[in-house]
Amino acid sequence: MLSRFREALKDFQITCLVDEKSLGQIQDGSCPLPHNIITKVSDIAHESFDMSVNLSMKEASWDIHGEIQSLHKIGALKVNEQVHVDDTWSAFLLTLKGGAPFLTFHMQDIYKNILGIKTVPQMNQEKKTFNKIVFTLSNTNFFAAAEQEKLIKLIHTHHPTVKILDITEIDPVSDLSHILYVGPASVEALKICENGATGVFLCSQFQGFNLIPHRHGHFIVSSIQEKLMASDLIRFIDRYIYEYEMKESFPFAAYQIKEEHIFGSYIESLNQSDHHYPIYQAHVVLWNFILNLYDVHLEITQCKVPQLELILSQREVLVKLIRLYDYAMSSIDTIYQESKAKDVNSAKLSDNMRNLEDIEKITDQISQSHVFLRPILDYYRIRRGQNSGNTLTEQAQHSFLTYSEEHHALKALMELFTVTLTKNEASI
Repeated sequence: MLSRFREALKDFQITCLVDEKSLGQIQDGSCPLPHNIITKVSDIAHESFDMSVNLSMKEASWDIHGEIQSLHKIGALKVNEQVHVDDTWSAFLLTLKGGAPFLTFHMQDIYKNILGIKTVPQMNQEKKTFNKIVFTLSNTNFFAAAEQEKLIKLIHTHHPTVKILDITEIDPVSDLSHILYVGPASVEALKICENGATGVFLCSQFQGFNLIPHRHGHFIVSSIQEKLMASDLIRFIDRYIYEYEMKESFPFAAYQIKEEHIFGSYIESLNQSDHHYPIYQAHVVLWNFILNLYDVHLEITQCKVPQLELILSQREVLVKLIRLYDYAMSSIDTIYQESKAKDVNSAKLSDNMRNLEDIEKITDQISQSHVFLRPILDYYRIRRGQNSGNTLTEQAQHSFLTYSEEHHALKALMELFTVTLTKNEASI
């Protein structure tokens, strides 16, 4: 991200404090590194900065960020044992610790938005010719070893002039624009694809941008938890990768990375899609509005029965959650009114505060058992935790505003699900 948006950051002198083990993964020359990169906190202990930004999800970074001497701080930090996360994109980053079912946004786009960079990179949509294919073995649970061996033979038969290589044979700093990678998502594959290779990433189910390159034109093939077959994959490689046209249907779900939206990269479905994909689309729309106030318009997926059943089940939970939050806001309003009263009704105040504690426990249980709603519930739990009110009245006002915003977000998500269901009602 720092390399890609270096033009937007050219007026800044940047110091990067990074984890030594993580740095070791990219110190092979495959990625240009910032000039002033350090691994020891002691190296900046006595320095002061105009701004410090925490892009880490590790809890150890909170104390470090709190101790760094900077005029402005962005991202999680700990002060007096309290965690502060003031900006919305940093709060969203922390929701990834909860185990989201898919990565809605690319990590580069999350970091870019935390830094407030609005630059949109130019898309490179020129057609490529491939003279090398890098093949990496996938999990045999969804792509049998015999089928993988068969695919290698089919590639050699269909494209006899193309060299088939192992990823260890690739020089990461050479021109990789004529390389096609076929295999699972991994750090090694991510490196060569970010440096010019085109990737066809094989997986058993949709996981969003997990270890997927940012740039336009890469592909994801999901077996939809079935078995991948070599004969199907070679047809996809022949027809779509080489001829740039989907001429026939395939028994797996195929996606392509697009950069046509202002918010960053988007995973576009090319044919049928996984059960999770319509929910991914709803998350893209919802989170863009919550975090950036962007109105994103996406084509509604033609759903199959299992997808519709999943959306219906999520909508049923949302109906109950929205009612619960109506109750929460009523309790907060009562607390607010009592906090201003001359004669405070202590019993009434205690009862409503206990109501909020019970509601918090219920939403935590829902978060644990409903992974598609978990990121939203976790996000607003983090936001509620930033209550800096000094009096009960101020705290009640902050809580009411946060609960109200979450209430609207849940209703918006339910509306997105309803629109998808309505458009597909003939299939239900």
